[in-house]
Amino acid sequence: MTTTNKNTELLTVNFYKIDAGWLYFKISIGRQTFDSVFSAVFDPMLDLKQWLEAISIGVQQASFTYNPEGTVIKFDFEKINNEKEVFTISDIYGDEKCIIKAEVDRGQIVKAFYLGLLNFARSDKFKSKEWEIEYMEERMCKLLKLNKLELIDYLIDMERAELIEILFQADPLYTVSYPSAKDKTEELKLFIENKIQGGKLPDNHKSVEERDELDIPKDFNYWTKEKKITFINECLKYPTNGYHGTKIKDFRSKIIEGFLESK
Repeated sequence: MTTTNKNTELLTVNFYKIDAGWLYFKISIGRQTFDSVFSAVFDPMLDLKQWLEAISIGVQQASFTYNPEGTVIKFDFEKINNEKEVFTISDIYGDEKCIIKAEVDRGQIVKAFYLGLLNFARSDKFKSKEWEIEYMEERMCKLLKLNKLELIDYLIDMERAELIEILFQADPLYTVSYPSAKDKTEELKLFIENKIQGGKLPDNHKSVEERDELDIPKDFNYWTKEKKITFINECLKYPTNGYHGTKIKDFRSKIIEGFLESK
């Protein structure tokens, strides 16, 4: 994309890593750089998409904010006049602090963010299981090679114990407790040191792991077929991988792609 404004600087956005619900990226504009992350806990993907769509359709000013867990970052685009468009990155947690401010063509902004993310998603560095939400239905259909109707027919014929087991095997999760801890504060400290940081427990402490199973009522076996179907449908909506980030396919935009094709 080209521009006749000699003050316009080249913008690049490099998405380069996903790790346990964190999407890492780096923005460069001339000599200015900004390293940041998107968090799946406060997933900003659809807001980013809408911001890029607004820029694509020609709005004069549009802002996008996100929470990288610890502060609040704002991206702002503003058309000053026909020859000047400004992109600003600010930390707005507390007193607003400008991090980057530069003249950047709107086409550069849209292309850098949109294609930057899509190209990263096609690379072997993109770990979908550590970002994208996945539902029990998707996982079980894939594992059992069934469509949804076939899956429901398969599950409603099961006894309660069988259903508990197959749902657990599809998404095996465990809760960890420390019975030897004197209170909840010490238990949390032990969990962080042992499970998150990988440290060894002190000799006077031990951990207990228990299966985290979906709660299926004890009278499930005696329900009507219709009631079982309703319940199983709810179970199939359960997220399986612990992350709730937007699927990349839902980030795709006809508005943005039409804009980029016109350039």
